[in-house]
Amino acid sequence: MKKITLIAALLLAACQTGPAPMQAVVNGSLSSEADFATLFGKRLGFGEDDFLTINPNGTLSGEFGGVRTLGTWEVRDGFWCRELTAGPRGPSPEDCQQFVRDGNTLNVTRDRGEGAPFVYTIG
Repeated sequence: MKKITLIAALLLAACQTGPAPMQAVVNGSLSSEADFATLFGKRLGFGEDDFLTINPNGTLSGEFGGVRTLGTWEVRDGFWCRELTAGPRGPSPEDCQQFVRDGNTLNVTRDRGEGAPFVYTIG
């Protein structure tokens, strides 16, 4: 009887420890680091060849116009703020951008939501 109880307890414990739950995809405005977590490591495409990848350690990398693009990012005051250390125009000062997700599309507006808009496709 003790063996059956032990086996039942082990089986019950095994059933309760499944895979970790997936991070929920946020549609709408992304305004916290947790919102951006679903994008970590994904290719954010811009046109045919240009892309950006954001990493959970606060770095970013990609390629624009055939030039390697590198920098850092953080979420501040509800905006995704990035500073480029290398890119097609060389280093670039901080630009805080508004991100709105709609499925696999990111509608981005520069200058704290007041500047030029553009679109990334999540790949």
